[in-house]
Amino acid sequence: MNALQKAPAFVVLLLAMVGSGFPGSIFAEEARATTDEQAQAELFRQIEQLRERIAELEKKQDPQGKEPADGELADLLAEAEELTKDEVAREQEIEADRKSAKGGGQRSLQAMNPEISFLGDVAYEYTSGDMKDGFRLLGAELGLQAALDPYTRFKAFLGAHQEPFELELGHDHDDPAADGHAHSEAIGLHVGEMYMEWVALPSRLRLTVGKFRQQYGTLNRWHIHALPTAEIPFALRNTFGPMGLVGLGVDLYWQLPSFWSSSNALTLQVTNADNPVAFAGSAWRDPAFLLRYTAFFDLGPDAYFDFGLNAVQGANDESGDNKTLVAGVDFNYLWEPVQRARYRNIELRGEWIYTRAQQPAADAVSANSFYLYLTFKLNRQWSIGFRFDDAELPFDRFHLFDPDTLEEMAFREGLREVALTPYLTFWQSEFVRLRLQYQHVERDFATSWGGDSDNKVWIQATFGAGPHKHDQY
Repeated sequence: MNALQKAPAFVVLLLAMVGSGFPGSIFAEEARATTDEQAQAELFRQIEQLRERIAELEKKQDPQGKEPADGELADLLAEAEELTKDEVAREQEIEADRKSAKGGGQRSLQAMNPEISFLGDVAYEYTSGDMKDGFRLLGAELGLQAALDPYTRFKAFLGAHQEPFELELGHDHDDPAADGHAHSEAIGLHVGEMYMEWVALPSRLRLTVGKFRQQYGTLNRWHIHALPTAEIPFALRNTFGPMGLVGLGVDLYWQLPSFWSSSNALTLQVTNADNPVAFAGSAWRDPAFLLRYTAFFDLGPDAYFDFGLNAVQGANDESGDNKTLVAGVDFNYLWEPVQRARYRNIELRGEWIYTRAQQPAADAVSANSFYLYLTFKLNRQWSIGFRFDDAELPFDRFHLFDPDTLEEMAFREGLREVALTPYLTFWQSEFVRLRLQYQHVERDFATSWGGDSDNKVWIQATFGAGPHKHDQY
């Protein structure tokens, strides 16, 4: 191994920047070539080991030339042949890349294009209450991803979704513009995410600039179509809105040394406080600050456990004098036997969220909410799970109605909704997922998104085309 290979990643990066002056330097090409050569050397070493093993087995053959018991020699020969095929294919791919890099023209330009993915998420929603039944576009997403140079990459997700169906509580039916159904049938276009990352910075740092789903807990970072259920948990929805917490700003991620767990990390994000539920919305004046600590514990070959501590604070009114604090803890436990990882696993995931919102000329409002997921993978395609929600309304920003009289009611601390949501998921392939979901909810109030109690069923179909599908973070 030469000195360059032994050097830390940030030293190699510094040499590349100084030696070349621009991202597409010969140094970067040589570094990639070195990586390819190492991969080829490792593959050749595996093939040579197989050949030596085959030679040993051939020596053990009896005079009649019979193969060892259980067809061990035949299995090894087949494995060696497969490795040889893989190596030939890899060499052809490397040679094609080299030709495209040197030859310019259409092939080289095509290599510079970003990777493109498309995801669709459609569901039929049925409810036992007065909610409208029908098909709804949960999401349509166009994803673009590319490495800009050896040091940076970008991601962009352009999305469209249909607002949830609403009850007609509290609307003036003589005014068509006030009809809740008209709102629910609208499809909104938006930039879901658009950011650039600097990777492999010194001291195991990563810097992100742009618009991104913020790293509050685990599930908030996931795109809606990647969630274990058809919709976001109540605790996140009530705190940040139906699309979760998305911010425009900067993100600094630091992979900490392993001092008490297998892995530790710290995330600091500074964004506009423009979330319309938790913060000041379009009237934001001061930025919001988010801090997250995560710890990962390797529990052996078949299981792991991780948890996170979260806090985000920002102004919740135009003056900037009143703040909202959202803090909490999230965890995830996964058991997945190594030999049966494609067919069996058990996952337990949960999050507790505490909110405290200051109000002008009034006491601050506090709320506690949590959710739990328990999912069982039955085989390679089928899984079944349950979600439990117990969520308090954290803010006086909802139109509430008395469940008996359907007249508007005042907000007070402690109003809550409790739900049980079983779901059955079928993965037809990695490109197509089907889901059947049921939900029963009990509330202390009625809102435009549901009565005091209701039962709802989703029949959901999600599909993805392209290299990046159903991203989970």
